[in-house]
Amino acid sequence: MRAATSSQIEDDPDPRPEFAVLGSLEVRSGSELLSVNGALQRRVLVMLLLEAGRVVPVSRLVAAAWNDEPPESAEHQVRKTVAKLRSRIPHGPDIIVTDGPGYRAVVDAGQLDLLRYQKLLRVARASLEAGEAEQAAGQLREALALWRGPVLSGSGGRVVDAASTALEEQRLTAAEQLYDLCIEAGEAAEVTGELRVLVDEHPLRETLRSRLMLALYHSGQQAAALDEFARTRGHLADELGIDPGTELTGLHERILRQDPSLTRPERAVSRVQHQGSEAPHALPFDVPDFSGRSSELQWVCDAAGRALVGAPTVLALDGMGGGGKTALAIRAAHQLAEQYPDGSLFIDLHGFTPGQTPLSAFQAQGDLLSAVGIPSEELPTVPAGRAARWQSYMRGRRMLLVLDNAAASEQVRELIPASSDSLVLITSRPRLTGLDGAEWLSLGALPEPESHQILRNTLGAERVEREPAAARELLRLCGGLPLAVRIAAARLANRPQWTVQRLVERLRDHDRRLDELTSEGRGVAGALLLSYQSMPREQRTAFRLLGHHPGRYLDAEEAAALLDTDVLAAEDVLEELVDVRLLEAREPGVYALHDLVRSFVQRVAQSQKAPEDGQAVRRLLDHYLIAAERACDMLFPGRRHFGHGDEIGRERDEFDDKDKALQWLDQHRESLLAAVDAAYHEGLLWHAARLPRELGFHSSIRAYDASANAALEKGVSASRQLGDRSLTRLNLMNLAMGKWRLGQLSEAVARLEEAVDLSRQMDDLHSEAECRARLGQACNSMGQLDRALQLCQEANARAQELGFTRLDGSSLSTLSLVQVRLGLFDEAAESAERAVTIFDSIKEIQLSVDALSNLSQAIERLGRFEEALGWADAALERCQRMSMPSVLPLVLARRADVLARMGELEEAADSADHALAKATSSTDDIHRATVHLSVGRVRYAQGDLETAQAQQLLAHEIACRMELRYDEACALWGLGRTAEAQGDEQLARQHRSAADNLFSLMKVPESAR
Repeated sequence: MRAATSSQIEDDPDPRPEFAVLGSLEVRSGSELLSVNGALQRRVLVMLLLEAGRVVPVSRLVAAAWNDEPPESAEHQVRKTVAKLRSRIPHGPDIIVTDGPGYRAVVDAGQLDLLRYQKLLRVARASLEAGEAEQAAGQLREALALWRGPVLSGSGGRVVDAASTALEEQRLTAAEQLYDLCIEAGEAAEVTGELRVLVDEHPLRETLRSRLMLALYHSGQQAAALDEFARTRGHLADELGIDPGTELTGLHERILRQDPSLTRPERAVSRVQHQGSEAPHALPFDVPDFSGRSSELQWVCDAAGRALVGAPTVLALDGMGGGGKTALAIRAAHQLAEQYPDGSLFIDLHGFTPGQTPLSAFQAQGDLLSAVGIPSEELPTVPAGRAARWQSYMRGRRMLLVLDNAAASEQVRELIPASSDSLVLITSRPRLTGLDGAEWLSLGALPEPESHQILRNTLGAERVEREPAAARELLRLCGGLPLAVRIAAARLANRPQWTVQRLVERLRDHDRRLDELTSEGRGVAGALLLSYQSMPREQRTAFRLLGHHPGRYLDAEEAAALLDTDVLAAEDVLEELVDVRLLEAREPGVYALHDLVRSFVQRVAQSQKAPEDGQAVRRLLDHYLIAAERACDMLFPGRRHFGHGDEIGRERDEFDDKDKALQWLDQHRESLLAAVDAAYHEGLLWHAARLPRELGFHSSIRAYDASANAALEKGVSASRQLGDRSLTRLNLMNLAMGKWRLGQLSEAVARLEEAVDLSRQMDDLHSEAECRARLGQACNSMGQLDRALQLCQEANARAQELGFTRLDGSSLSTLSLVQVRLGLFDEAAESAERAVTIFDSIKEIQLSVDALSNLSQAIERLGRFEEALGWADAALERCQRMSMPSVLPLVLARRADVLARMGELEEAADSADHALAKATSSTDDIHRATVHLSVGRVRYAQGDLETAQAQQLLAHEIACRMELRYDEACALWGLGRTAEAQGDEQLARQHRSAADNLFSLMKVPESAR
């Protein structure tokens, strides 16, 4: 697009706008770039401009705006869109005029690049007819320079794309005419690079390929010309199943026999002298809607500014395919080009180009020398000579080189100037560690705000802002990969009737995600496939096996299990995958798979299954089971062992301490959950039955019971399918406790009663005692205090008989809580003290927190407040040491209750507020009513009766919903006291009466209310 001069701007304060449609849509008013928001506005405007000067009926604008069935309001929406465009564009009513059944764009060649383009082509045709070849070539080149890409960047919809295809055909025909003229003028070497770029874009167009073959032949590269024919034959066979046409085949035969009719034309001396006087400038088009990468762009500019005199500056950008390396390099090159007066060059080395063999250094040197105007007859035909010619040319020059898409260090090493002040920008997928003296920058995922900007640029701010949550989810599913974001945005732009949410729902299908992120042969899967295919066979096998890993993060030990090797060898494999950018290094020994790479490798693993895959999966599951069991053994001392170590051949070192065991479980939780799913669906029932137990134990600390329970449900099902009653009983009991923590008491009791029956059938006294203790815990929560007391006493007696130390302590801890509720405070204190002593003897921290909290409650009821606070503080210290989100709110509430009894109301309020905040963020519900009751008591003591009542009502609602009868009674008693303080005696009596009835049913004495 032509830029207005300063004098023009001064003369016309409101200049007529200029439009560009040969590529992305651009509208300028003077120096200002105007935004046209929304696909509908862009399509309508572009359709009018494509038909500039002609009436476009509203029906055709509707067809251009909607690919599929337009809405009933389509014509109305088009008319509204025209009105918006008229108001948005300066002189809009004069530019878009109503004419009969439609609208007409009134612009001239000075305003619209398409009209200038078509005018130049007409003038060039006239020059050719007049025999003015040189003028025609100049006019064709000027016309082709206006082309920036497909109309609306290929996202214009069916009608616009059809017009764009016709313009593209016109452009290619013009380009072929230009290159014919250049070859006839003896300038074959100069156009080789341009032809190669066009041929790469249109590999099946035989007429273009013939020009490239001729240009190479006339440049003294007969072998390269013949190689182009071989490439074409391979493409046509693979894509269409046909052979090259007679014209191309005939040219191949003439080149093969060096037909005299192909005599090289004499070089036009005047053009040689003209070109030799100009610095070459051959950078590709800079993407106009380039977004983000501001810090990376600044890094390149800063590094270029630190350049040493007399030595080249080599900057290399690496990252996974689709990460935007080329776009960044080109943007940086355009910004820095003025600092390099001897010119700028770009070459695609085809390191990862579909259907292309990577260029050798020898080939690349030839293309670069041709691009700077070196005659083909001066190009040495041996590698050493050509390398010397390249270095001689670059010596002393200050140029900017972009070496794009490199596959290996040897491809670029001999292209780097040995002695000059040049800047060399290299892009590659793997980090080319063989390049000495290079500064490296790895491109990771694009931050969400920068991805969001790409979406806004393509779809318009209005459409994105209509669905902010869906837009965020879309970007998350694209994983910050620029290629994925651009394809997703283009699909939505091409489907204006789609909501963003619709594409999000399609992308959520893990099996289809890569297919959804593909457009016109360009896609994330294709980019990753090239990286995969470029690896050695052993590396591809390792990568495929890693596709059976169930999570995003993996460590060297997991890889060692999958690959059946030792940890150091596995780490070497993982580091090699980091080098080729198919894996991300997070911290020593820990690696991550980008979400889209995960989708890709899982697809590879499923489509290329081998006999060893099943063994690899079993080894990984064995590793998980051993490691998880040993971690839980460290964290939960005294728990019963299940199974035998000789069932699994692979061994693992013990954990040194509880912190390391808990850290391992935290880091592998998501993988363990996914492993249960994978094992269950693959029919590996033994692993599916064993692993959930460890997840249930870990969840008792970390409170992710909903997902752990889903795994335990599968564990129950797998156990039943195996016919293993012992495993079924184990999973039922752990599932019951997970449901208890979520407040699903009836379901918890049902599973515990089934577990008790199974224990009796197996005559397993240990299991029966354990299940009875857990049943007592559930009965206590439901207010069945007599039954809870009996069950806990029976479980404790049996635990002592069997020497089951852990159960001895846990049954006593629950017993103490039941005794407090029944007013047996001395007995409760004794039970809790014994439980704490037992847990300390076996170094059990988690269960000791409950026991200490219960001891604090019993001691408080005995009136020993300072001692009760000490036990509450001890419970809090241990709870914080283990970071137990499920129990922390209860412990903080316990501390608040004691402080309130002591009259320390300010500190009590702090502890109560902390408890409430933690309870709100916790997934466990079983203690939430207790926390609200505590907050209510503290607020009552402070005289804040309104807040106290609100908290008591919340506690009552939760208790009723979960059948927590004791908590329900306490809430009613508190509401009665608050109503009395507010002067509402009638309401106070109603609440007290209801509370008394419940307490009486549970046999709770006055002293315990």
